[in-house]
Amino acid sequence: MKKITVFGATGMIGIPVTKELIKAGFDVTALVRNVEKAKLIFPSGVKFVKGDLDNPASIAESLKNTEGVYINISTRPDDKEHAFNPEMGGLDNILAAIKQSDAQQVAYLSSFLARNYQGDWWVMNAKKSSITKVKNCGKPYTIFYPSNFMENFANGMVRNGKITVPTTSVNNKAWWIAGEDFGRSVANAFKTEQALNKEYSVQGQEDLTMKEAAEKYASSYAQTKLKVGSMPLGVMKLLGYLVPQMKFVSKLMNVMLNNVETFEAQKTWDELGKPNLTITQFAKQA
Repeated sequence: MKKITVFGATGMIGIPVTKELIKAGFDVTALVRNVEKAKLIFPSGVKFVKGDLDNPASIAESLKNTEGVYINISTRPDDKEHAFNPEMGGLDNILAAIKQSDAQQVAYLSSFLARNYQGDWWVMNAKKSSITKVKNCGKPYTIFYPSNFMENFANGMVRNGKITVPTTSVNNKAWWIAGEDFGRSVANAFKTEQALNKEYSVQGQEDLTMKEAAEKYASSYAQTKLKVGSMPLGVMKLLGYLVPQMKFVSKLMNVMLNNVETFEAQKTWDELGKPNLTITQFAKQA
C-alpha cells in the first residue's frame, strides 16, 4: 500500500501522524480548507485537495486512487450537538465516500476516553458512536485508542508561562504518548495486513497523573521557564458559563481525570513498534 488520504492532517495530532506517513514513504493526500496554510506545515510530501467535511464532492476528490485512509477529526469547542460537526456529519460524509472508493483500509483515531465513556455528554457519545460507524463501514479497519497526548501541553495547557491543571481528589494516571510515536504506529499499521480489523491501545512508557506529567514537562521545557499551577475543577466549570471554550475544556478535563486506565499496549508495541519518547524528551525538543 502506497497511497494514503488523511482527514485532519493539520490538527494537533494530524500533523505528527502525517509527517510520519511521509517519512515512511507513503504518497499522502490531505483534504484541507486552506491550502496555503497547509503548505507552510508540509512544504513537501503532501498533495492537497481544497475542501471541507461538509462538501461530499471534495471528500470524493481526495479519495481518488487512494489505498488507505487515516481519519483524525474532532469536535471543536464551538460545535453544537444539533448542527453539523466533524465527528458526526463529517464522519458520515467520509465513510459514505469511502464505501464508493477503492480504499483497502481505514485507520481511525479514537481514544480510551470514548471507548470507556458512560456519561451523557454528547461530545463523548458522538466519539463513542463513531467507533461503531467505522467498524460497519464495509472496509477493513484499524482503530486506535490512545492515552493522553503530550501535545496537549503545547496546544492549550501552556498559557503565559504557566501550565494550569485541575485541583481534584481524583488522581488517576495515564500512559502519556507523543504524537510522533503514535504516527509511527499508524504508518506501520498501513504496512501490514496483520493490522486489518484490529483495535490497538496506544500508550507511552510512563504512567503519570496530570500534575506529575505537567511538572515533568515544565522542568524540561527548553524554550522558557514554565510554572505549574492549579485551579479547582469547580472554578473551571463556573468559568464555563462565561467562556464557551472553558466549558468544553472543563468537561473534557472531568472525563480525562475520571478515566481509569490500565496498561494494554503490549500487543500494539509487539505488532506496530514500541514508543520512544518520554515527557522529558518531548519537552526538550518542543
